[in-house]
Amino acid sequence: MTFQLQEGVFFSYSIIDLKGRINVLTIGQFSKASQIPSKTLRYYDEINLLKPCFVDIQNGYRYYEASQLDMTMKILRLKQFEFSLSDIQIILEDNEKLTQMLDEKKKEIQFKVTDYTNLQTTIENYIRELSQGGSIMGKIDTSKIKVVTSPSLNLISVRETINIANFDRLFEKAGNLLGLSQQVPTGCPVTLYHSDEYTPENYDVEVGFPITDSTISNHIIEPAECAYFEYVGLYDNLGEAYLKLTKWIEENGYKINGVPYEQYMTDPLQTEPDKNQVNVYMPIIKEN
Repeated sequence: MTFQLQEGVFFSYSIIDLKGRINVLTIGQFSKASQIPSKTLRYYDEINLLKPCFVDIQNGYRYYEASQLDMTMKILRLKQFEFSLSDIQIILEDNEKLTQMLDEKKKEIQFKVTDYTNLQTTIENYIRELSQGGSIMGKIDTSKIKVVTSPSLNLISVRETINIANFDRLFEKAGNLLGLSQQVPTGCPVTLYHSDEYTPENYDVEVGFPITDSTISNHIIEPAECAYFEYVGLYDNLGEAYLKLTKWIEENGYKINGVPYEQYMTDPLQTEPDKNQVNVYMPIIKEN
């Protein structure tokens, strides 16, 4: 019997009768038809993503029905859209969530396109800098770092432990919460980093918008003595500003004394990537 997987591509396999079952394929035959390695099919079985129709208890051999090939095509298509296996499992269990999750994936890819566009700009700038005898370390002017008393901010915010790659989703959630509150922001959005160390896959992050009404806000940032720096440049290089700021704090006899936060003073949708301004605040205390 011949099975057409896609236009111009055919696989032949035998159909066997296994304990009264018809149209049953060995795992090798199913692997060849679906273009999914047998090792991967075994893993899909282990995580309950795609179970074989029959497992021989004598030898552990797995067998699949030809009708399950439709499921493999769906899994492969969803993987092509860069869904995780856990997301695929959710979709397979509830197909009504597919449209919503596709919309979210579309937004995620749009953010990635923006990130790669910014990265391309960064590389082009560094190539130009190197051609002029410069360095890839950037030119952050530490003379602009100063000690200030940070403003008091009433925030309406969302705090979650996230994969930092999903930061834009958290920002969107905070914006939605602001909309539901029917409050008009009184300043630019703020991000606070609560984790004691940098753990990008499990980072404790809070995103909020300043508002006037302290009775509605769910986080108040109290005024504090801070090392302050007005960073202007690509978001991808913001980490360099933190390095310079941390070094300045140590060299000037201070230590960090609280949760650092940043305030985005420009709209990235209306500002050239290398012209974005981020005000960085690091609470500090004088060393004894």
